[in-house]
Amino acid sequence: MYTDSEGNILIIVNDKETQDFLSALLMGESYKTKVCSNQADGLETLAKEPFNLIISDFRATYINGIEICKAIRGSFILRNIPIIILMDKKDPMDKIKVIYAGADDYIDKPFDPGEFLARVKASLVRMTRDLDANPLTKLPGNVSILKELDLRIKAHSRFAVGYLDLNKFKEFNDRYGFEMGDRVILHIALIIIKALEAYGSHSDFLGHIGGDDFIFITAPDSVEEICKKIINDFDTSILDFYNEEDKKRGYVIMKNRLGQLCKIPPLSLSIGIAANEHRPLTHVGQIIQIGNEVKNYAKTFGKSIYIKDRRRA
Repeated sequence: MYTDSEGNILIIVNDKETQDFLSALLMGESYKTKVCSNQADGLETLAKEPFNLIISDFRATYINGIEICKAIRGSFILRNIPIIILMDKKDPMDKIKVIYAGADDYIDKPFDPGEFLARVKASLVRMTRDLDANPLTKLPGNVSILKELDLRIKAHSRFAVGYLDLNKFKEFNDRYGFEMGDRVILHIALIIIKALEAYGSHSDFLGHIGGDDFIFITAPDSVEEICKKIINDFDTSILDFYNEEDKKRGYVIMKNRLGQLCKIPPLSLSIGIAANEHRPLTHVGQIIQIGNEVKNYAKTFGKSIYIKDRRRA
């Protein structure tokens, strides 16, 4: 049996009879479902609620399955959700198009209920097995990050890896609590996504290592503009997470381990960048080591800053 978080399914289907049939079939297997009758409502719902699977018409009134697939695969947060497309025709070209657009599976109408449920279960199992998503941000986790780095190395493409970490995050959590800390983590994830969307490309990658650590992969030509936007957006918004007293003061007063009162500055972020434009990056461990070295050096400045490794071979 699936819990709400494990089997939350969005149905984007125009026909009312098919909507009712799919909902009853899936709810009978303890899945939680939500139905949208058109593409616009479906994408809007996806932006507001978490789902583990999307089932959509290939083509219906106000629904274009290919456009839905492209929109989902183009989103950093949604791109890993599996998609099953309901096909009306047997045309092989339509099936090829929908797979190239990003669908994980398709099934022809009219479909057998047993086969349909088997496809749904298989898609959810693949997602659980292949995607180690962070439970808070829903971004890919460590296994996916290592796999993505390895793919970039093997492709011999030019890339830059940004390793981002928050400064004084432990002290912030001690002062304001873990719930507020989680809000900050979600905030920085959204800031990185917006920066990648503004200055990156559709092939960029964002992963959440855990806690306040993130990794993003982009082109060397774009990475510095992305970092500048991340830092600007973060520094201009982070005080919104502090109370009025701490805002006016410009720092937080806390006791250290020795019981002494200390002035803790507002949160800032450090980004270390490793790129293969001046020297080869041939191993995942090498990338992580360089990123960590440069990020740790950036943390010594005590302010939001990015530093790019410019050493040559």
